[in-house]
Amino acid sequence: MTNDNPSGHRVFVLGLDGATLDRIQLLLDEGKLPNFARLVAGGAHGPLTTTIPPVTAPAWSSFMTGKNPAQHGLYDFMKRRPGTYYPIPVSSRDRDAPAIWDIAGAAGRPVIVLNVPVTYPPHPVNGYMITGMLTPNNAPDAERAYPPELMQELRDQVGEYVIYPRKVYAKGRVDEFLQELYYTAGQRIKAVRYLMRHKPWDFFMVVFNETDTIQHGAWGVSDPQWHDYDPAEHEQYGNPINDYYERMDEVLGEILDELDDNTTLFIMSDHGAGPVYQFLYVNNFLERRGFMRFRRNPITLGKVLMFRLGITARTVYKFLIRIGLGGLRRSMDKRRGGYAKLRRYFVSFADVDWGRTQAYAMGYIGQVFLNVQGREPEGAVAPADYNSVREEIIAALRQLKDPKTGEPLIEDIYRKEEIYHGAYMDIAPDIVFMPRNLEAIAFGDFEFPSNTVLEPSYAISSHHRMNGIFFAYGAGVRPGLRVEDAHILDLAPTILHVMGLPVPADMDGRVLEEVLETERPVERIEAAAGAGKGAFEYSADEEEQIVDRLRSLGYIS
Repeated sequence: MTNDNPSGHRVFVLGLDGATLDRIQLLLDEGKLPNFARLVAGGAHGPLTTTIPPVTAPAWSSFMTGKNPAQHGLYDFMKRRPGTYYPIPVSSRDRDAPAIWDIAGAAGRPVIVLNVPVTYPPHPVNGYMITGMLTPNNAPDAERAYPPELMQELRDQVGEYVIYPRKVYAKGRVDEFLQELYYTAGQRIKAVRYLMRHKPWDFFMVVFNETDTIQHGAWGVSDPQWHDYDPAEHEQYGNPINDYYERMDEVLGEILDELDDNTTLFIMSDHGAGPVYQFLYVNNFLERRGFMRFRRNPITLGKVLMFRLGITARTVYKFLIRIGLGGLRRSMDKRRGGYAKLRRYFVSFADVDWGRTQAYAMGYIGQVFLNVQGREPEGAVAPADYNSVREEIIAALRQLKDPKTGEPLIEDIYRKEEIYHGAYMDIAPDIVFMPRNLEAIAFGDFEFPSNTVLEPSYAISSHHRMNGIFFAYGAGVRPGLRVEDAHILDLAPTILHVMGLPVPADMDGRVLEEVLETERPVERIEAAAGAGKGAFEYSADEEEQIVDRLRSLGYIS
């Protein structure tokens, strides 16, 4: 369905979660991906730098707001429950900044938003919305879509709509994993084409997160360096990730068929991807270096003894897999209904002596928080000692070595004020670090699943990288342009400018004017009103489902 839009172009955004430009380029060089080749020749493209660290929840939130995490308030998939050290999933209510579709909708422009992560629960928009990652599996239509009747309309018109795949990669179950990914994408593109034809829109966005899912799970199928690489599996399945990129090229072709001459197409990813070979357990590191202490009561001492002997949640889970009872992991997840069992038998944050603990880790790459008096519920670091303790931890991180190479394990270390600015600096991690080449992932928020500091990665073979993808094509885009310095923060202001809308002055990103044929001056306006942080909390059942989904997608192990 086309609309007259005298004040600017319509915009379609195709999000491919975790897509990487080097893989696309490799396939282009092999003569594959004809639709991406069409975009390279007729539009602009290049790498897209993402947030530090490259984590899905803050990256997508920064994309949609044009603001760094300290402005919108989201740093990771998890946050600390107020007054406790207990991590809970974030939601759209934690984002304190309007998204581009909110700004466009407020200007009277109809919008359609499908499957963007961290949009659960949905909120009213000037058009239609289906939520994305973090939506509980059993959420009713009213919590999946706005308006709620949209879900039933899609069922009637195109069949089932799946927000994200329900199957996970596992040896012996590769076929059903791949079938689920192709099925999910097939149903989503049917919904996209239906809505493009039958609903009004000036802004349309859809995210396919299956590119990220297949990379987390199946990277090792074609990576001989992966410690669990199976030549027979590789011979049978080849490179399923490359195959799936070809499927996304077909999806792109279907979208291109629906676009008119007044539409600008943007393709982007929230981060890139690459192999991951090791898990770094940051809380174990902090405890061994004396920055964290355990309680001294008999129960904790007993659990710590088991922990030192290697009797941990991870070793027990591996044993259950070997004897065919891997499904019992549900009872061992620290944020599922079985959390009480885990706390009872294994070391957890409940066993930490917070009054003697200076720092703790919570996050999916490398985020360390100081246990500051007056900020944390049982803070042990006096504000006057904040800088000296932080520098001591940074110095200790720099001493970490990769046992295989002898090289420093940590490549980049940031103090929070070096990478963030805004009203939510108080909840930012005090230290953010990234392991060398991001080939080790610091599952800091998983408490104490193993008694080691570093071990071979388990269950996933790929994780995130700092550079994603950027493509622009269609109305108003210069053809054949290579862009080298685009940042994920730049897309929101660029999209608003292309639509003929003013850019809020408090956005951190810039308009990518070099990509556009027009030289219309960029209009900046006073900041739009914030979305407002709500008091929304997940129920225990919702937390259980969300954490299970994060695990299936490879974000926790």
